[in-house]
Amino acid sequence: MSEIKHIVYLMLENRSFDNLLGWLYDEENPPKVNIPAQSPPTYDGLKENTYFNLDAKGHKFYVTKGTDHNLNVPAHDPFEEFEHMNNQLFGSETTPLAPEAPTMGGYYQDFAQYDSHLKQIMQTYTPQELPVINGLARHFAVSDRYFASVPSQTNCNRAFAACGNSLGVNDDNQLEAWVNNRDFSLKLPNLSQPEGRQFNQKTLWNVLEDNGKDWMQYYSHGNWLEDHLGTEGYSYTRELMMELQDKSFDSHFDGIDTFFEKAKAGTLPSVSFLEPEWGLQKLVLGVDVGINGSDYHPPTNLKSGEAFVKKVYEALTSNAESWANTLFIINFDENGGTFDHVPPPWNATPPWASDGTPEPKTTEKEFKFDRFGVRVPLILVSPQVPQSCVFRAEGDTPYDHTSVIATILTMMDIPKDKWGLGGRTANAPTFENILTGNGVRTDVPTVEVNALGKTSKDIVAPANDIQARLAQRLLSTAITKKGLNDEAVNKLALKPLTEAKTSAHLSSMLSRALDKVAKS
Repeated sequence: MSEIKHIVYLMLENRSFDNLLGWLYDEENPPKVNIPAQSPPTYDGLKENTYFNLDAKGHKFYVTKGTDHNLNVPAHDPFEEFEHMNNQLFGSETTPLAPEAPTMGGYYQDFAQYDSHLKQIMQTYTPQELPVINGLARHFAVSDRYFASVPSQTNCNRAFAACGNSLGVNDDNQLEAWVNNRDFSLKLPNLSQPEGRQFNQKTLWNVLEDNGKDWMQYYSHGNWLEDHLGTEGYSYTRELMMELQDKSFDSHFDGIDTFFEKAKAGTLPSVSFLEPEWGLQKLVLGVDVGINGSDYHPPTNLKSGEAFVKKVYEALTSNAESWANTLFIINFDENGGTFDHVPPPWNATPPWASDGTPEPKTTEKEFKFDRFGVRVPLILVSPQVPQSCVFRAEGDTPYDHTSVIATILTMMDIPKDKWGLGGRTANAPTFENILTGNGVRTDVPTVEVNALGKTSKDIVAPANDIQARLAQRLLSTAITKKGLNDEAVNKLALKPLTEAKTSAHLSSMLSRALDKVAKS
């Protein structure tokens, strides 16, 4: 077992493996080592003129290498709900049955529900365009066989990353296994925060607490407006996981600035979980606002995400003594509708198969939890991992989010009979072997943010319901403070904003309406 004393875990948002790391290695420049060993070492990335999707008329659209340094590709947020991912993977929104093979051919047509930038769904970044995430993957270790736990969106995958399942009580007071996101607050100052019934099972952090291990979760802040609205400045994970909401856990949650202070001082706890500044909420007033998260979530500019990952890495490496015994884990919750060419396998273990997790009365969309989500990046950064390493699980079962849970608990020397986090976690392949027997590297590779990175300006994104609700809330609050009546609220706020055709149009309308209210 390696001598790791500090594990720092950063989960980012909504990018597939191919989208970010597809061109990391090629046949002329392969990785130096595979674990398990292969000779010569291989990497399952992209090849030009190989992978394609068809449009509705049968025309081929191949995967494109590079985005011309546009760091907000795709310029629309792809569809990520369960039904859309079925369409992207199988060509139909209907829930497939085993052993139907995913074709990975439906991304283009699913994305074609937008009316511009359609080819961007097949565009992928080069290492030169995203040198931080690619640089860390090349200097340290990356898995090209790591999958999201659920073929759906953020919250259920983050629930799997927390407790190995996505179970919660439904409106009929029955235990249900969820695939799509649930309730969000529409009220200030908790706008867009998870609320109500979410996920109710024991988490990784409860197991750490019960076994006397020190842990923290650090969340990011936004600008003054975002913190005022409640879209930033709180622990998203805590709001999702009901078993973390007791006040006795208050001391385990703090802002990201405290993390940076402790990283530089070498005083981090055994396990730290980091939340970036959220990106999707940053576009709720349209792209004209210029607010950008650091979570890599499309369609935000990835420069902020790259800078955040670099800042975390440099804080950890600034204390040489502490860094020698640190593991920095970077992964992504799900692919967010971005293309990957590797079909997710069907051999996922249902979470309730054993080890303490109850079987639900029902499953959302009749999903059996017997297949994985789309392949996403998993990067291990530590002086105790080999340089230029590509690793995979032994056997037929690949890594997923439960592998991170199982690896952390194994490295914390917590016996498996004390986990109680379900069958998926209990049977998950682990990757602590990647850090075993390597010694401690003395090199500290540097990574730099792409100085050529830019944002595409010609975005014509349709306004969505979240954007409209936030705009209405902001304008209604301004009108109420002016003492205007309900008729004025409807005339100035609600009706006009529902007619906005695009995010930029909505932003412009809101600005004009707020100005009109101010002059009333």
